[in-house]
Amino acid sequence: TAPPAAAPGVSYLEWGAIFGGAVVTGALSIVLTQFGTGIGLAVSRPAPDEGLSWMLFVIGLWLVLVGFASASAGGYVAGRLRSHFGDGKPDESEFRDGIHGIVVWALATVVIGAGAGFAAAMSAAASPAPTGDVSAEVQAMMQTASTITAFATGAGAALGAAGAWFAAIAGGRHRDEGLSIDSFVPPMFRRRTI
Repeated sequence: TAPPAAAPGVSYLEWGAIFGGAVVTGALSIVLTQFGTGIGLAVSRPAPDEGLSWMLFVIGLWLVLVGFASASAGGYVAGRLRSHFGDGKPDESEFRDGIHGIVVWALATVVIGAGAGFAAAMSAAASPAPTGDVSAEVQAMMQTASTITAFATGAGAALGAAGAWFAAIAGGRHRDEGLSIDSFVPPMFRRRTI
């Protein structure tokens, strides 16, 4: 016999799992960005030097990694927390898990993007007007840095969507298999039972 279908009008999206995954995505993104800034992955001097192109390359890779890792973690959380409705074939269940990952990625992207836009607007309003001319060399360097940062952020977001999809599917598979969290926790950090 075929499993029962969901009642008309019932959504398969579980917003609790989605919000949980989006919060994990946002928090991990903030922490990784702060860590990267703390170790010097931010352009802080507008003075050209020989190592600038290498530094911009590393910054770009870091931004891609931040987008991918944070969205993947949030997608996994959503896939793992989503209830397994008994009314779909395995392919349909995999699709629903993946969609939860994509919705986590989309929600986190919109919220983080809105926050970044607000922060940029506040920073621009508080910044003093430039007092002198900027050399053509510094302008070119700043334009290159902006282009690399924008490209890396976009690439990280696109890869983050894919990471969220596949991580949510993995989380759903682990949920269905009943995989214990102990599989991921090193033995020395596991709770000991007496």
